[in-house]
Amino acid sequence: MKKTFFLTALVALSLLATSCKSKQEISDVSGARIQAKGSSRSTIKTQRINPMPEVTRDERFMPAEGERNTEALKNKYHVVVGSFKGQSNAKGLQRSLNAEGNNSLVVVNESGMFRVIMASFNSYTQARDRVNQVSRRFPDAWILIQKR
Repeated sequence: MKKTFFLTALVALSLLATSCKSKQEISDVSGARIQAKGSSRSTIKTQRINPMPEVTRDERFMPAEGERNTEALKNKYHVVVGSFKGQSNAKGLQRSLNAEGNNSLVVVNESGMFRVIMASFNSYTQARDRVNQVSRRFPDAWILIQKR
């Protein structure tokens, strides 16, 4: 009895599902196939939009334990490509960057966050340009300004 009811319900559902066809008619719109006059080229103006907001932070920080590259700290603007709670993670990113020929630096702020600085500049424009250059690899890169 249960099998018969189940099979009947299954057949009814399958008939309902297959019988729902569109009743919409296709109509031809007059003039829809007329070619445009003039140049066959179209010009599309594009506007470059920076989807990432600029991030700049002022913080007090000092070189992390064992850092020797303190020359970079004489500059005002620093490009940060990583922030970590643990120094070992920051050091790992620093090793990778340095193996690629960078002269990166790990600093620690007053809150205990370890910042990996990829490059340092005296000009904000130069720092902003570097952030734009590395944004594909480091989409969260930002500019750190040392509070004095």
